[in-house]
Amino acid sequence: MNTPFRLLVLSLLSSLLLLIGCGGSSSGPNATTGKLSLGVTDAPVDNADAVVISFTGIELLDAQGGVSQSFDLQPPQAIDLLKLQGSNSQLLISDVDVPAGVYQEVRLSVESENSSCQNLVAPFASYITINGTQNPLVVPSGGSSGFKVKGPLTIATGGAASYVIDFDLRKSISQRGGTGCFNLKPVLRVVDTSQIGSLVGTVDGDLLQDSSCTADVQSGEGAAVYLFAGAGVTPDDVDGTDPEPLSSALLVAKNDQSGDFSYAVGFLTAGDYTAAFSCTAGADDPETNDAGVDPATDTVRFGNAVDVVISVDTVTTADFLLQSPQATPAP
Repeated sequence: MNTPFRLLVLSLLSSLLLLIGCGGSSSGPNATTGKLSLGVTDAPVDNADAVVISFTGIELLDAQGGVSQSFDLQPPQAIDLLKLQGSNSQLLISDVDVPAGVYQEVRLSVESENSSCQNLVAPFASYITINGTQNPLVVPSGGSSGFKVKGPLTIATGGAASYVIDFDLRKSISQRGGTGCFNLKPVLRVVDTSQIGSLVGTVDGDLLQDSSCTADVQSGEGAAVYLFAGAGVTPDDVDGTDPEPLSSALLVAKNDQSGDFSYAVGFLTAGDYTAAFSCTAGADDPETNDAGVDPATDTVRFGNAVDVVISVDTVTTADFLLQSPQATPAP
């Protein structure tokens, strides 16, 4: 083999080995895809034992509203959202490959009972359980246009992104007269799980002893902690007018003799918030617009409120005491 030819062969072999070493994996530096995980969580509702939704598909939409990616969930994923309070969530898809880019909207398709609410027989595809009885959930356009939530969702080339969609059930469920059906019109937000913190705390049980309270002093049912975007917000209930609560949390009785309660709000983006406690939250009806009502006569009244600052990867504590609330970030 002459020298020029031998050098040519060595050069080709070196190039081939270099290509093999770089590989063709989608996670490499020249990849055009990234991995996406998408889950759901819940801000709860009073007086329900379960809220089950059967998810059937996911669509990612571009800036023009066109479907860029779609995923069929077969069999449908029936998820009880009431089990996903605080910082709990459940994945719908995990580490799936999608083209890198920015998606402006997510659409979730679900199985829903027919909107007429006639001749419906349990078991239902989607339902709310109250006092042990299943009641069908009707999701307007749930199976066709689906639940829509604005993004953006950013998938970096060769990277991995994880997002959670928060269902605020306190704003979403209303009874349809005497039909036995309930409408589900979800209020949704999507959060990047790499950019979140959480809020936890204790509620003094003596706060529920006030004569104006309607919450159960033993279980805490009918009381809640509301969270509003921004500091110094004057709290208001869910009535379709600002300030609307961003999220809320039910109380959980502590497993001790103190009579105190705990609460948790998860998946919060960094920023300033106002947390407020109400022991009449069970009367909060999203179908009733009580804007302009004198706070002294409003059925949902707020007592203690405190400004909190949420930081990424930080658990902030806000305790509601009989004297005054206190907020401290975790070390």
